Amino acid sequence: MLRLLGRVAAIYGSLGALWWVAINATRTATRCGDWPCLYPTLSAYLVVTVVVLAAAVPLLIRVAVTPARRVAVTAAAVLLAIRGFGEAVPSSPYEVVEVLRAGLAFTAAGTVAALLATPGLARRWRVLGWLAVLALPVIGLAAVWTRYGF
Repeated sequence: MLRLLGRVAAIYGSLGALWWVAINATRTATRCGDWPCLYPTLSAYLVVTVVVLAAAVPLLIRVAVTPARRVAVTAAAVLLAIRGFGEAVPSSPYEVVEVLRAGLAFTAAGTVAALLATPGLARRWRVLGWLAVLALPVIGLAAVWTRYGF
C-alpha cells in the first residue's frame, strides 16, 4: 500500500508542477489585460487542467495502480476541494513557492484519492475521508470570512 501511495504521489506531484508551468505559459501568452481576455484565458486554463488531469489515467495504469480511472476522478474532486481551501491561503511573490504549492496540492489530492479509491477500504473510513475533503472549502471560506469579514 505504501508503494502504491508513493507511485501516486510521484505522478501527481509531477503533474502539479507541469500544470503550473502550463498555466504560467498560458498567462504569459495572453498579455492583453484582464477583462478583454477573461473568457479565452479561463477557457485555456480549463483545457490545460482537464488535459493534465486526464493524463493521469494512462500514467496510473502504467505504474500498475489498479483502479486508475477511479483514482483519477477522485483526485480531480479532491483537487477541487483543495482549490476551494487554497483561496484562503495568500499567494507568494516567489515562483518557486507557487510551484511547490501546486505540486503539494496535486500530491495531496492524488494520495487522498488513492486512499479513498482503495477497494478494500471500510465504508466508515471512506465516508469519514469524504467528509474531511468536503470540509476543506468550508474551512477556507471560514478563514476568509474571519480575515476580511462579510
